[in-house]
Amino acid sequence: MSFKQTALWKAAFENARADAAPEEQVRLTACYEAMRARASALVAKIAGDLPHMTIHDVTHLDALWEMASIATGENFDLNPAEAFVFGGAILLHDAAMTLAAFPGGIAELREQIEWRDLYARYMASVSAGDTVAAKEAENRATADALRLLHPNQAENLPTISWMGPQKQPMFVIEDQQVRNFYGPKIGKVAYSHWWDIARVEEELSGTLGALPDVTNCTVDLLKVSCLLRVADAMHLDQRRAPAFDFALVQPTGISAQHWKFQERMAKPFVQADALVYTAQPPFEADAADAWWAAFDALQLVDRELRDIDRVLRDRQKKPLVVRRVEGAHSPSDLARTVETVGWVPVDSTVRVSDVPKIVATLGGSKLYGNGTAAPIRELIQNGLDAIVARRRLQGRPPKWGELQIVLQKRDDGFWLYFEDNGVGMSQTVLTGPLIDFGNSFWKSSLAIQEFPGLAAAGMKSRGKYGIGFFSTFMLGDLVRVISRRYDRDTQSAQVLEFRHGLGSRPNLRHADSKEVPLDGGTRIEVKLKTNPFEPDGLLYRKPSFSKKQVVKLSRVIAAIA
Repeated sequence: MSFKQTALWKAAFENARADAAPEEQVRLTACYEAMRARASALVAKIAGDLPHMTIHDVTHLDALWEMASIATGENFDLNPAEAFVFGGAILLHDAAMTLAAFPGGIAELREQIEWRDLYARYMASVSAGDTVAAKEAENRATADALRLLHPNQAENLPTISWMGPQKQPMFVIEDQQVRNFYGPKIGKVAYSHWWDIARVEEELSGTLGALPDVTNCTVDLLKVSCLLRVADAMHLDQRRAPAFDFALVQPTGISAQHWKFQERMAKPFVQADALVYTAQPPFEADAADAWWAAFDALQLVDRELRDIDRVLRDRQKKPLVVRRVEGAHSPSDLARTVETVGWVPVDSTVRVSDVPKIVATLGGSKLYGNGTAAPIRELIQNGLDAIVARRRLQGRPPKWGELQIVLQKRDDGFWLYFEDNGVGMSQTVLTGPLIDFGNSFWKSSLAIQEFPGLAAAGMKSRGKYGIGFFSTFMLGDLVRVISRRYDRDTQSAQVLEFRHGLGSRPNLRHADSKEVPLDGGTRIEVKLKTNPFEPDGLLYRKPSFSKKQVVKLSRVIAAIA
């Protein structure tokens, strides 16, 4: 089906409308067609730079009009201005997954701090003099940087220019008036397809007024953004993964599984309030991995539909006709429509029914033993990593930074706290990697986003496995983490508090003025469950004679560090 045959296109640009004159429809149609021609040339380059990706050319972009029309049904309306912004965002949302999207090419990409971070990370495992591995690291950094940066660069595409053969600047939106007015919003909507839904609600909930002398129509930015997210997630049919293209490209790993499942998928259809996906031929046992890739992808579509339905209803906007994906909640249910043959998918994903127990086992005494040395060592390492990171980011001297370890007697007992003046943590890190057991923040893509340039500056963390923080609970059940990013004001400081050990849900709150690390950084406080002066306590040492022996904290730390 041509995108011009979809219900949304016809309603916006071809059917008579009470809110728009035919001249408005003609003007914006011409602008879109010209933009589509240039965007087509741009996205055609993606396959050369990221060959293992499923199809991202203009056929994918055109199909999103169809996906959106399926999701919205017959009675959902986009006016011509909204359709132009929606269509423009379709054209550009993935268009930056090619070096051609950067007018300076590979040289411009290598100037991006994210590319330098990725390159440094991959080169760290390359032996000196191994030119083949070094080239592979460079290529990997380029591919991953394109994937990482493409949403951000999509925001820039409507307004950046490329130099033509006669030194003339060339834009993806040719009409200057339309480009200047709608370009920034098209870019932001395109960028937003990578955001979480809460950020979309926060930043794109407004209305863009009408462009004088072009249209009388306004643009509901939230409606347009939600529609792009849904349409992009929904498009999982054979057009994304032609069999002959697979034969030519020979993708590997997870990319191969996406090609294999999408090559079998039909267009989705609507049944009641559900989107139904089917596939042929059925998935054989040796294609089980591809079937599971389909299950994961359809769960993502289901989440998007449910999120969008909530947002639109909460804002009292017209909802989509679909709210969920049929069968997405259960492998056996999905197998009724995305069929299997010779095997039955059973959801045997490894689960941890008692999370606190496994964390306590692997992050506590079963791994480290019963002494107090291990958790103290882990917290020292975490603090030193944060200090080294700040040194690298700010170019501070090799010995700059301070880590204080203090034992304090308070009204409710003895507290041990560790305070560093390192980089500190944002709320995203505090409520994400810090308490995500086994997830090492410093090795994650989030580290590159939170601290651009850190890997390129030579950051190498001491902590490796992402479980060290949990050893804190060997010392006590009441734990507070107070953190303030070094580059943010005191009002941004947050407190994450565990009141009853690992079995309790932590509370997050803003830090009061007396709690805030004044120079940025993190303080971890733990109320000791054992009196430090008593047997098994932090400062108690088994005596060689009848009188008990207590040592200073500084001696304990020196022996550990």
